[in-house]
Amino acid sequence: MSDYSMDINGNIELSDYSNIFDYLNIIDKDDNFVIRINRDNKTDIDVINSMLQDNKFTINYTQYDDFGNYYISANKISLKNNI
Repeated sequence: MSDYSMDINGNIELSDYSNIFDYLNIIDKDDNFVIRINRDNKTDIDVINSMLQDNKFTINYTQYDDFGNYYISANKISLKNNI
């Protein structure tokens, strides 16, 4: 099991979504993944959550910190459980 994290600062451009998608593909089942989205980037939260769900991730929890930054903790779903 590995731990991955991603910090997203500023606005996400179209090409950034491709990079995020590529990053999601290297995460394996049972790996821990935390995304921190800067408080100035709230418009992309729904898109990131949608990308995680579309890529077979379970979102364990989401929360805002005291500074308004958004955290998402997720794990990739095991394909064996979905057959």
